[in-house]
Amino acid sequence: MVVDRAWTLRGSANWDTRSLRLNFELNVECYSAELGRRADEHLLERRAGARRISSADLESRPLPVKLRDGAARLFAPYL
Repeated sequence: MVVDRAWTLRGSANWDTRSLRLNFELNVECYSAELGRRADEHLLERRAGARRISSADLESRPLPVKLRDGAARLFAPYL
């Protein structure tokens, strides 16, 4: 996360049950205008290279892909 191109929060912690109770995850808070600027530019570059996915795109996926994703969703709390 980048705020005002000066404050960044970087890390691996997620707000889910497994992360909060079982995993040893870490976030680092940094106050640096240079780091904030560089992180913000990196995020903007990544977003520029992304593509939008609509609900129609999701619905048009092949059945094996839908089944795979559904199975993964069932096991998500344990993964």
